[in-house]
Amino acid sequence: MTAKKSDPQEPESRVSGKDWKLAKTATRRSQMPTALKQTFANRMTKTKQLNLVRDLAKSMTQEKIDEKRRKREITEERRKIQEEKERIANLAAKMSANKLKRLKKKAGNLKGR
Repeated sequence: MTAKKSDPQEPESRVSGKDWKLAKTATRRSQMPTALKQTFANRMTKTKQLNLVRDLAKSMTQEKIDEKRRKREITEERRKIQEEKERIANLAAKMSANKLKRLKKKAGNLKGR
């Protein structure tokens, strides 16, 4: 039982034996349009350029969002300060009104004596 070794001259491919079948060959990349024929380096440079543009656009939109948020926070802070001022002014007006009542009452008492 000796194993049959293939000679280096014999092709390893299998032939179907059907004459009407065409022999399969490798796809010919040379028939591709010239627009699709690009080197790997060219594709990588284009990809890097596209990534840079995307990053720049993303950072610009993020800056706009941050600016809007900052303006909104400033507006809310101003509104809180204004409300606090109004509350203090109302309390002060109320306190001074009470003080005026007391003074008038005191002045009225002094007139009668």
